[in-house]
Amino acid sequence: MVGKKLILMLIGIAMVITVTSCQMAYEISLQGSWEVDEYYKNGVEDTQSFNLAFGDYVIKFHPDGDFTETFKAMNLLPVTNPGTWVIINSGTQLQLVDENAARTFDILSITNDELRLYRELGEGGNEELVMEPKEEI
Repeated sequence: MVGKKLILMLIGIAMVITVTSCQMAYEISLQGSWEVDEYYKNGVEDTQSFNLAFGDYVIKFHPDGDFTETFKAMNLLPVTNPGTWVIINSGTQLQLVDENAARTFDILSITNDELRLYRELGEGGNEELVMEPKEEI
C-alpha cells in the first residue's frame, strides 16, 4: 500500500516538474522581438491584408513579463501598444493583456526560428499568426 502511494506521489511530482519546465522553456524561447511572416484568417492566407492594417508589426516580449507591440495602422499612423504577457494552461496558451483587451492564443509551436499562434475570434472566426524572430539592426 505504501509502495503504491509512493509511486503515485512520484508520478505526480514528475508531471509537475515536466509542465513547469516546459512552461519555462516557452517563456525563454518567447523572449525577444517577433514579426509576422504569414497570417491566416479562417484558414485562408491573408498576410497582405494583415500587413496593410498593421504595417511593420513587431511584438517584443520582455523577460519581466511585459510586451510592446509596434506597427503602423493602415501603414501610416505609428502605434505603440504596451502590456503584459504570461504563459497559461500548462504551457499551451499565451495571454496578452493591454489597456484595451485580453487576448488568449493557443501556442501551436514555438522554436528559436518560428512562433505559431492561433485564436478564436468569435462568431466562428479564427486567426493564425506565423511569426519569426525580428533581426535586430
